[in-house]
Amino acid sequence: MNDANENFPMDNAEWQKTVNSIPVVCDIAETTAEGAVRQVLASVFEKDGLPMDKLDDMVSTVIAHSLGDIGFAAMHGFAILHGYVPGREKMLVGIGVFRHGCSIELNAIDGSRTHVFVVIVCSSPNHAEYRRFLARLCRCLISDDMKTRLASVSTRNDLEALLGSH
Repeated sequence: MNDANENFPMDNAEWQKTVNSIPVVCDIAETTAEGAVRQVLASVFEKDGLPMDKLDDMVSTVIAHSLGDIGFAAMHGFAILHGYVPGREKMLVGIGVFRHGCSIELNAIDGSRTHVFVVIVCSSPNHAEYRRFLARLCRCLISDDMKTRLASVSTRNDLEALLGSH
């Protein structure tokens, strides 16, 4: 990656490629943040061929970093959870969506319940790809109609269309 571009959000082509590669769990069955993270990360592990015996450690890392971190974001029905694993070169991303009116309480900034989870694992908060992905994701989330549109997401195609349009 070009160091000169590491502080800028992903361009449209890179964003679309990333969004299309993200595993999406379209019907989270869990009722806790830990359970939702586990379900989303299991899909990431399966897609990337990672050893499932490392799943519990990764879930614990994400929960510890996210729920104890001031940078954790939950708002408008959307939560971004992250974990840092030193030495992890490739960023891992998974998305989970609760359907059928289900959601969980995560003490969101705006008091909303969480309907969509993004789980990100990388080496550190300074990981260039992570910062670029997060900048673009946050730009998507601040659009005026995002909360309404997120509530209608029920399939991978819905989510790709929603994120890809920003």
